Amino acid sequence: MLLLLIILLASKPILMVNRNSAKFEGQLYHDLLYGYNKIPRPVRNSTDVLTVNLGASLIRIIDVDEKNQILTTNLWLEMQWSDSKLTWNPSRYGGITTLHIPSDQIWTPDLVLYNNAAGDPDITIFTDALVAYDGRVLWQPPAIYKSFCPIDVTWFPYDSQQCEMKFGAWSYTGYYVDLKQLPLDQIMNETDVNGQDVETMQVGMDLSFFYESAEWDLLSLSSARHSVLYTSCCGPEKYVDITYYFVLRRKTLFFTCNLIMPCFLISLLTIIVFYLSDHKITFSISILVTLTVFFLVLIDIIPPTSLVIPMFGRYLITTMILVSLSTVVSVITVNLRFRSGSAYRMSPWIRKLFLHFLPRILCMKCNIRKQKIACPRNELVDPISLVQKRNSVNELHYFRVLEKISSPDKSNILASYPLYSRYSDHRSKINVDNFFIKNVIYRNDDWMTDESTSHQHQYWNGFVRNINCKQDMVSKLLRQIRFIASHFRQNEEETEISDEWIFVAMVLDRLFLLIFSVLNVGTFLILLEAPSLYDTRWPMNISQATKPLGQFQFVNN
Repeated sequence: MLLLLIILLASKPILMVNRNSAKFEGQLYHDLLYGYNKIPRPVRNSTDVLTVNLGASLIRIIDVDEKNQILTTNLWLEMQWSDSKLTWNPSRYGGITTLHIPSDQIWTPDLVLYNNAAGDPDITIFTDALVAYDGRVLWQPPAIYKSFCPIDVTWFPYDSQQCEMKFGAWSYTGYYVDLKQLPLDQIMNETDVNGQDVETMQVGMDLSFFYESAEWDLLSLSSARHSVLYTSCCGPEKYVDITYYFVLRRKTLFFTCNLIMPCFLISLLTIIVFYLSDHKITFSISILVTLTVFFLVLIDIIPPTSLVIPMFGRYLITTMILVSLSTVVSVITVNLRFRSGSAYRMSPWIRKLFLHFLPRILCMKCNIRKQKIACPRNELVDPISLVQKRNSVNELHYFRVLEKISSPDKSNILASYPLYSRYSDHRSKINVDNFFIKNVIYRNDDWMTDESTSHQHQYWNGFVRNINCKQDMVSKLLRQIRFIASHFRQNEEETEISDEWIFVAMVLDRLFLLIFSVLNVGTFLILLEAPSLYDTRWPMNISQATKPLGQFQFVNN
């Protein structure tokens, strides 16, 4: 009980101090805002220039909308100015030196984003402002801005973008509200291309609380103060603005893995087309349809500009042209491959070029064998040819018989057959057997030596009659054999010509395989022209936070 009484007595002075402090703060708040008018500028004389120090902390690059050309950022602005109507004597208010006042109850700069693309260009979140006893006001409102950013798609997806955010007072000229950059100790004076003095900063925004983007690298973020004269609308007075310049470089991993590599691998399939014998055209059209899908994806990403063609668009268009050409070439090779030898004859120059010249260059070998039946075209096939080429029954036996017959007409009869002279020249080389006259003459030649002359004449007359009868049959038979041989010869010639056309198609496939391989490699070199691939600059260093985000800190002018 005694301990509780001691605690109550000790806490009584603290409670009294808190009550007095709250009382003084409420009284100060009432006294400052009583009769306060937030519309006019808080200056003592109307001719005085009100200086507003402007700074910003970049929290995050939320999005870069390439199609709509909008840069979305999250900023924490910081503005400082002096308000002559918000001063007090701390000794009269319990030693209070600072006071939090809602910003919508005091005068604030009408700061807007000049190049606003969507949403509110001014500040919509009215946080409390910190007011010091000497009239200094510090206001740090957070804001999400959507600024217009002209997108250069020349090197998409390996591109770099330059965006800017231009802040300035919307109603007041530089003679009424002057903007200065924060922090003041980092300002450098330079001269722009027009010969005007410009205050710049290498690091225009505080990056202590910056969250790195997963898509973009922040290479630089500078700022500059401009005093611009808008003669066409706003008279002779200048307007002051502070512009922040962003240099962003796209990270290449996402689009390389999800767009470039699939498209390149699909384009390589145009080479495989020339290895196929069937379904060439179907395969080529499938590749063309796939590339069209990638092209639609590209159109959905980039802005609809007619100024330049994106690098990836040039690559896709070139690849689609190659695939279209491969389809045309496939149609030609398929037509050649299935040409009939009976309908299409090969020109000498085609045979010389595609069967002799190009195969040697392309390391190809023509294995087409020319096999023809050695049969005269304009005369009947004689028995000797039939014996030599077809190994048919031997018809020469009767000549040997006739030589042994003693008849005065024997020489005339034998001389009437041109085949006999050929038989006489080749009989030492030809192993003769039985012929069709085996039914007329005995197979054994020795019977002639034991028979009489009358029997010889009798058999000779019968032999001659049978020979005359068989001669017509032999002629008909030989005509039929000639027709069959001609038919086989024609089929072999047509087959040979068809094989030659197939080989011509193979030569064209090999030739265009090499050509399209070189063209595919050359097309891929288009993607290696992007300057950002060779940009060795590192992203901006993100310093460690030295104070809580939103910690108020006045800057002395």
